[in-house]
Amino acid sequence: MTDFFQVKKPLYPLFSLFASLLIFIGSLLMAKSYWGGLFLALQFILLVFFGYGRPCFFILPFTSLYSGLFSLIFYFASGRDFSFAAQMAVRFAGVSLACIPCLALPPVALVRNLTALGCPRLVTLGMLITLSFIPVLTSEIRQVRGTMKTRGATSFWRPTVFYRAFLIPLVVRLVNISDTLTLSLETRAFVCDEVKPKVYKSVKITLKDVIFLLLLLAVFALSLFFAFFEVRR
Repeated sequence: MTDFFQVKKPLYPLFSLFASLLIFIGSLLMAKSYWGGLFLALQFILLVFFGYGRPCFFILPFTSLYSGLFSLIFYFASGRDFSFAAQMAVRFAGVSLACIPCLALPPVALVRNLTALGCPRLVTLGMLITLSFIPVLTSEIRQVRGTMKTRGATSFWRPTVFYRAFLIPLVVRLVNISDTLTLSLETRAFVCDEVKPKVYKSVKITLKDVIFLLLLLAVFALSLFFAFFEVRR
């Protein structure tokens, strides 16, 4: 959900959520077959082809590092069982790849999509604030840490320093932000009456979205089919 993972032309919001869910489920179902790794590779290529190349290649080194590290741990923990370690690698890689469509999804587009489909206004507003607050929280933590270093509080893990120099200033800043949000809603006369809300810029399904969904389902179905028969043998 951060700005770095944003793409120029994201997919239809619900299709993005469905893609993340399908990749995650597929990695778990096909982990015992070599088709699990092939399934993830095909999904990776599919995402790159449809404009998600930047987040895919950015997360690739991290995925390789932590998947390899944890797979190595499971390899020794399982008595040097390479097959089990490979299955865990597929599962860990699937989790990382499944995060990409959601990370690249603009919160505003998702909220507009859900609003147009009749989702309750309180739910969409809460979702928008929550998703938009993640980068704000990261920025606030970075500023508080910078203030600590400026004042010479370098021992971050000491309980007294953590509480007085980090936790309390962070909580105060977050409370101020929440007060500002509350005043903004009141200033704009926000109400939750049973009135159909208007969407300023509707999110529509394009031909690109349909093609992506069909290819996504085709790769999932074929990979699951071959993986099932391989396991049965």
